[in-house]
Amino acid sequence: MLDLLRKKAQSPLIQGTILIIALVFIFWGVGGYRGSRNSVAQVNDEVIPYEELQKAYERLANQYRDQFGGTLPKGLLENLDLEGQALEQLIQRALLRQGAREMGIMVSDFEVQQAVEKMEAFRTDGIFNVEQYKNILSSSGMTPSSFEDTMRTDLLAGKVIEYLSRFAKLTPLEIKDQFDFDNEEIKLEYVSFSAADFKEKVATDEEQLKSYYEENKENYMTDPQVKLHFLAFPYVTEEKPAIPDEDVESFYRDNFNRYSMPEQRSARHILIKTSEEDTEDILAEKRKMAEQVLELAKSGEDFAELAKQYSEGPTGPRGGDLGAFSRGRMVKPFEDAAFSLKEGEISDIVETQFGFHVIKLEKIEPASTRPLEEVKDEIKAQLQAQKSRELAFTQATEAYESIILAGSLDKFSQNSDITVEQTDFFPRKSPEKSGSTASLVSDSSFLAAAFSLNKGELSSLIETPLGYAIIFAADKKEPEIALYEDVEQQVREDFISTESEALAKESAESLLSALKKAESTNFAAQAAELNLSVKTSDYVTRDAAPNPSLPAQIVNMGFELSDEIPYPEEVVYADGMFYVFRVLEKRAPSTDLFSKQENEFKTALLDRKKSALLASWIANLRDKAEIEINQQFL
Repeated sequence: MLDLLRKKAQSPLIQGTILIIALVFIFWGVGGYRGSRNSVAQVNDEVIPYEELQKAYERLANQYRDQFGGTLPKGLLENLDLEGQALEQLIQRALLRQGAREMGIMVSDFEVQQAVEKMEAFRTDGIFNVEQYKNILSSSGMTPSSFEDTMRTDLLAGKVIEYLSRFAKLTPLEIKDQFDFDNEEIKLEYVSFSAADFKEKVATDEEQLKSYYEENKENYMTDPQVKLHFLAFPYVTEEKPAIPDEDVESFYRDNFNRYSMPEQRSARHILIKTSEEDTEDILAEKRKMAEQVLELAKSGEDFAELAKQYSEGPTGPRGGDLGAFSRGRMVKPFEDAAFSLKEGEISDIVETQFGFHVIKLEKIEPASTRPLEEVKDEIKAQLQAQKSRELAFTQATEAYESIILAGSLDKFSQNSDITVEQTDFFPRKSPEKSGSTASLVSDSSFLAAAFSLNKGELSSLIETPLGYAIIFAADKKEPEIALYEDVEQQVREDFISTESEALAKESAESLLSALKKAESTNFAAQAAELNLSVKTSDYVTRDAAPNPSLPAQIVNMGFELSDEIPYPEEVVYADGMFYVFRVLEKRAPSTDLFSKQENEFKTALLDRKKSALLASWIANLRDKAEIEINQQFL
């Protein structure tokens, strides 16, 4: 029915029904991908829209692009399954929100606002800059609303970790065993085989290349392309809408709490942890320890240093610093004590479900309200942006109705002053980069809508972070196998790459076979017989940080080798090279090293355990959840 309306709107019968359904159709279509029919997944009662998957995908892709200096190696995105990664992130975040809600853990609007305003990227001369905030988000393809939703979930994760941390305990034996495991070192002998070293040995002729092309035609498909005619209704225009002072004042009054900052207190604390399993004797011992620490603190010793030495809480390593907090952020006994102190005062012992606390109040920041004069320009800019969005929506809906009534975008343009933008054919991964609408055409929501249309089809109203759009697919080229002549150079490169890689692997397998057959364990001698040179690594731990030139996969497999199994079962491919290797030496960490790093390692291991607890908690939520995934979008 919708296709019929879009393609045959000139019919008098259809035009007679249009005014009845036009507005419903427009609102149903806003964004192009709203509603369950276009949700990519549902986690219990929470729907994940396809738009969110696109945004998460783009964020991941941009992260990988940054890692590779802006250009991704061919085929990397496909191999990484970024859509799968992005969807998994969204599912986990949904589970996190739902699980936190069940536990009564929440993040207030004020906490989100406070976190955003403290971010250095959004500050100018130490003061939060609204325009800078919006500009940075806009350049990243995000809106304040979507960014703040992400921040809220991140803050929620922090609170959940803090809650779960009470269950994260470490025994001295566990710490020592993990330290020995993490810091065990090996030295490897290895030979690496790079396909690049064999390229000159690969001979090519026309017959071989054509044969390779025929066998791998599916690798040479063209990308689908579209040619578009569209209308753009941007939020930001040269002429900003006028905002009367009365509207600014009214907004300030209606949102007074937004500009009010409650009293905040900055404090440090020392925590002696307790648990439900502690006996009365153990509790008495722990209270006595807290009292001894309190006595040291009140005698004038440096509180931050005492916290580093004695505190068992996560803030211990940073001197017990809790930062600034307002009422409602801490458990009641802690809050009551902190808000009863004067600056510089130290509390008596405070008991909470976490243990015994000694608190030092560092600073009091009185409640304050930003005056209207200070925030006037900020409010005006916000109201202008809101009014611009409303105006863009009104213009877009009116244009959409007119297009339907006219029968086509072409007929509409003959009687309208609105410019119909046009593109040449372009693939999704390379949208047009020139012209005033280049940013809009590059937007993921715009592209998703454009490439979902059939030839001759008109879109519904498309909402993007930059404005609204109405798209007409003037023409479309479906994927097809490219002609050999058009991809000959790519075929040649692929053939040489495939053949040289096979030669590299063959040489590596010859060495490994010779080593396994030889009675001698002289790795270098066997390699020399094949005119190969052996390299020796430095001592490396499992994270391979001391020798980044050796792939972590090789190092980790090295730790699995022994005198009984001195070589890997088969050659190992890692980071584009084939490796044959054996362990030359293995050594355990020294007792002195453990003594020096014990406290720092304990903190890091505790953080790892907290992260593992969070992952386990989310996995448990996932097992119990009803999750439906719409495979058509993957």
